[in-house]
Amino acid sequence: MSDQSEKGLIKGPIVVDIVKAIRSAKDKPWDKYLSDEARAMVSQQIFPTGWYSYELFLECLHAVYEVLGNNDPEVPRQWGKTFGKGLLESVYKNAVVPGDPAESLLKLDVIAVRAFRKGMRTKPEKVSDKHYLNTVFDDDPRGEPVYYILQGWIEALIEMAGGKNPRVEFVEKHWEGGEATVFDIQWE
Repeated sequence: MSDQSEKGLIKGPIVVDIVKAIRSAKDKPWDKYLSDEARAMVSQQIFPTGWYSYELFLECLHAVYEVLGNNDPEVPRQWGKTFGKGLLESVYKNAVVPGDPAESLLKLDVIAVRAFRKGMRTKPEKVSDKHYLNTVFDDDPRGEPVYYILQGWIEALIEMAGGKNPRVEFVEKHWEGGEATVFDIQWE
């Protein structure tokens, strides 16, 4: 598989919840938002070990973000927190290091680079014991709702590892012209 085609892939566990959201809202006008290819992906079984088209995932995610989330960033952040917790309790349970949110955050970063999306590049930086910056290099402006979901995932991870009152804020957003997306991550 070429490097370019590999970069266009995302892991099944990330895709499944978006597909479930579309399937559960049968009364919505999905045909208006989804191409034939995206509808075909939604109709198939999504396997946790499978890799799926990032393009089709983004198409489905944007449809869900608009139709069910009303383009409100808080909605995918909450999805991320809920779905992330479920995945962190099952498929990616090795990311959670009880009592060590910092180590958990670093493990999530390694898992994200290896298992979430092929070609993903990140740069975590320790500011202090309970404060990190994490830069995600992405030049696709359509990724905005992905990062709100990731924001929720990080909050869930920190809480599951024992951190209190996590604050995950954007310092820079690539979809607003930044060179990358930078999360400022802090907890008590």
